[in-house]
Amino acid sequence: AGNPGSSYLWSNGATTQTITVNTSGNYSVVVTDANGCSATDDVNVTVHPNPVVDLGLDQETCEGGSITLDAGNSGATYLWSNGATTQTITVSTSGNYSVVVTDANGCSATDDVNVTIHPNPVVDLGVDQETCEGGSITLDAGNAGSTYLWSNGATSQTIIVNTSGNYSVVVTDANGCSATDDVNVTVHPNPVVDLGLDQETCAGGAITLDAGNPGSTYLWSNGETTQDITVSTSGSYSVVVTDANGCSATDDVNVTIYPNPVVNLGLDQETCAGGTITLDAGNPGSSYLWSNGATTQTITVNTSGNYS
Repeated sequence: AGNPGSSYLWSNGATTQTITVNTSGNYSVVVTDANGCSATDDVNVTVHPNPVVDLGLDQETCEGGSITLDAGNSGATYLWSNGATTQTITVSTSGNYSVVVTDANGCSATDDVNVTIHPNPVVDLGVDQETCEGGSITLDAGNAGSTYLWSNGATSQTIIVNTSGNYSVVVTDANGCSATDDVNVTVHPNPVVDLGLDQETCAGGAITLDAGNPGSTYLWSNGETTQDITVSTSGSYSVVVTDANGCSATDDVNVTIYPNPVVNLGLDQETCAGGTITLDAGNPGSSYLWSNGATTQTITVNTSGNYS
């Protein structure tokens, strides 16, 4: 109120030359000097409220996503920690973001918020895979402790498949971040190998065995590597056929080579007119056909000639 050495009476009851106020209102003072002379004056004081700035709770999202931060207080001026001067900013990088908001009265307030951008899980099912009928392939989505959803409905980290198709998986980690991958699986049919029924022939004959499947590779039990083999010895013969996809199959067949009967009619024989000669082909139980049409094991002849 000036006038050092005077006495003072303020409207708030203070009696000092100066007062400090922080509340809006009309403040007046009566100043009385040493002569008992007085004067008065008043002044309006306005204490503007600061803007309310609330960026909310700390926020998080996944790689590839973004978060929008809003400082509110439309019409104010803004200065963000990243240099932006707009009311809202969109961020896609982890960090602490703060803003200073200044309203039309020049009053300011600030707030900050932590933003976390979680990396997505890395899912790699590998290159396309193939196997043969009867085999299986294990697919592993990795990322232990995550949740899984495979295209076949499975929910485990690994699946075992034995059917051709495209298999995909969605992996969601503990932060709720997801990633996917897929792989083609091909299950090749095995070649069909059929050597047929067991076969037999007589000594001096031969049997041809054919493994089929032209263009494949072959390994027979006798070491041969051709598609067909010709055998003349009794035994069990097997073959492994491997096709262009590396798929194999096998089959076997029994071959029996019977020995021919031993027929010995002896040395040439002779007798006198009126006599007979008995010829015996041996091998009881066999069937016989003699050159004279007889079908018995033995014949008795009384005529010169060659008998077979």
